[in-house]
Amino acid sequence: MKPVRCLFAMTLVACGAVETPPIAATSSVEQASVKKQGMQMQGMQMQGMQMQGMQMQGMNLGSVTLSGDTLRQVRVVRGELVAMRGSNTVRGTQLIGAHLTAQVRDISVSPAASATVEYRITDIDTEDDKYDPTDTGNTFLYTLEQFVPEDNAWKSACAADDDGRRVAIPIAAIFDERGNRIESDTMFTFGCTTGVIAKCYRWGYRPWVTGYGDLAAMHWTCTRMARADYCGIGVSHTRNGTPINVWDRLPPPGPIQRHGLLAPLGMVFEAGWNTGGAVCMSTARWALDDGLALAQLCPSRLVPPGLLLPTVCDTVTAVLVFDPNARMFNESNLTNLLDL
Repeated sequence: MKPVRCLFAMTLVACGAVETPPIAATSSVEQASVKKQGMQMQGMQMQGMQMQGMQMQGMNLGSVTLSGDTLRQVRVVRGELVAMRGSNTVRGTQLIGAHLTAQVRDISVSPAASATVEYRITDIDTEDDKYDPTDTGNTFLYTLEQFVPEDNAWKSACAADDDGRRVAIPIAAIFDERGNRIESDTMFTFGCTTGVIAKCYRWGYRPWVTGYGDLAAMHWTCTRMARADYCGIGVSHTRNGTPINVWDRLPPPGPIQRHGLLAPLGMVFEAGWNTGGAVCMSTARWALDDGLALAQLCPSRLVPPGLLLPTVCDTVTAVLVFDPNARMFNESNLTNLLDL
């Protein structure tokens, strides 16, 4: 099947002028919202031969120990792991040295394989202010190591991010293999800063923040958008490090990420998003992903274009026809369509 091109009906209108969203416009052409997205959700490396094919389900809240003591009431509070040790609250750097377990599984085999993995926290630091666009206060970065039994060794759980740090951010929810956000009383997520769960958090979509609408839903929406999970089924259609321009239409004091007066040079409208994936799309992020094939993959959402029922959306206004509550949008590089 032919890749998406500007001459193809699915992308034709995207090659024209870009509508500047009225709510998100700024007085500057600086594009502070151009981000590098990725393919992985948690970004955990899953060290060891036995972990091949395994995906993280979540960290067990009831398994955290510190110097042999089992911690109680473990929870994530505003981006920080907090627990009780006896009658004392422990948090911040007091949790260095804590051990915890995670549930992982591989659904590509039948029956699905599952395992328990041990981790330890070797360092804790405060998050950099540059990753707090809503000015809602310090959160924390956790350096995690995974125990690899066959090597009898502890190894880093996270790859180095753009700052050169191997750290993770805690989120008070888990995500299944289809990318669905699930509230849980027994597990939470550690998202490495190379994964989209942490990336969206750093872009300002902190799930607990109030005053902007439902930021838990926005964070979930962002993970769909960052991975180009158009059909909302947990399948990524992008490549790591691909730059995209991200903006939202959250209510005041929003937006959190702004579009600016002009689109970044060489970028065209890609899609509008909600928690279920792309509301509608104009271009695939990469030419390898044919727009028509994507439409056939999720026909209830991305209907193939046609003479009678064209479904291309290349502006915010067009997206809102399909979903008046859509809040997130993005542009991607036109050169990607040529798959250079």
